Amino acid sequence: MSTAVAAEKGTRFTIRLGDRDFVLERKQVPVSSLKLDPKNQRLSYLLGQIRKEGKLGTDAELHELLWAMDPVKDLYQSIYQNGGLIQDPIIKADGLVVEGNCRTVALRELHKKFPKDDRFASVFVQILPAGFSEEQLVTLLGELHIAGKIEWRAFEQAEYVYKMNKQFGKTYDFLSSHLRWPRSKIAQKIAAYEETTIYLAETADPQGVNRFSHFEEFMKKKELRDKRETDPKFMKSFRQWVLQGKFPDAKDVRIFPDVISNGRAFKTFEEKDIQSAERVLIESDPSRSSDFYWSVDQTTQKLRNTPLSELNDLKNGDTAKLAKLRELHRSLLDVAKAAGVSLV
Repeated sequence: MSTAVAAEKGTRFTIRLGDRDFVLERKQVPVSSLKLDPKNQRLSYLLGQIRKEGKLGTDAELHELLWAMDPVKDLYQSIYQNGGLIQDPIIKADGLVVEGNCRTVALRELHKKFPKDDRFASVFVQILPAGFSEEQLVTLLGELHIAGKIEWRAFEQAEYVYKMNKQFGKTYDFLSSHLRWPRSKIAQKIAAYEETTIYLAETADPQGVNRFSHFEEFMKKKELRDKRETDPKFMKSFRQWVLQGKFPDAKDVRIFPDVISNGRAFKTFEEKDIQSAERVLIESDPSRSSDFYWSVDQTTQKLRNTPLSELNDLKNGDTAKLAKLRELHRSLLDVAKAAGVSLV
């Protein structure tokens, strides 16, 4: 809970972070005084791309990149309808926005359109104290965007976890406690981020960040993780398959272990795509697409593992249970007769 006290230039309040108290100041400042952060988590990939093009990532370029995003335009409408922000941006003393870059861009655009409207000319901000380290800042952003309510996209979350682990040496146990995630999820996020960054470097896919989910689904499957460890060439092939659109939806990756284990299905996948490969799987196992045959499989499995106690009840003449088996037998014969097939 924050404790507010009177201050000459604004309101001071205390936050608890990493077992320490930090005093922030809340005050109103001109929107024009705010500067966008080139380390913004939402822009890491896009900023890398424009730097490859010889651009420096100026404030104007950052603004343009953020304003091109549909969610920022949605935020613009929300702020306009509300008549201002609900949540303060967090800034450094020099006006650098470390949290709330999208809100800042939306406010700038509103101020540009409505220059005489005081609601969009200034904004309340929370100013970090001097000496607030980069590690403490990253920890704070994690509280806000992963453990908190304002969620980053999956790629941004993974980049954060990767940085905390690789750059700041935070253990899986620390991250698990900090983010309220199981260790397995943290490991999957880090591995998926590593593979996505390799994919981006290899392909320069303009939709590359959106492919992160493909690699995250990949890392959820033990069979695929094992394949990654034992066959580096397989990952290079997988990245190319993603680029070629062989997995139209990230969820398609979930059936890939079954495709790999079926020679005909895998060959079909290489020649076409995952959906064509799935049709091959269904031909050999109709329970994949049929509730009826899924139920047949479940019943068959149950019968093969009949408990000894149930067998003894049948041996001892339990008529009600015997009637159930006879009804099942008759139903099977009826289906065979209607289909004109023999079960023997």
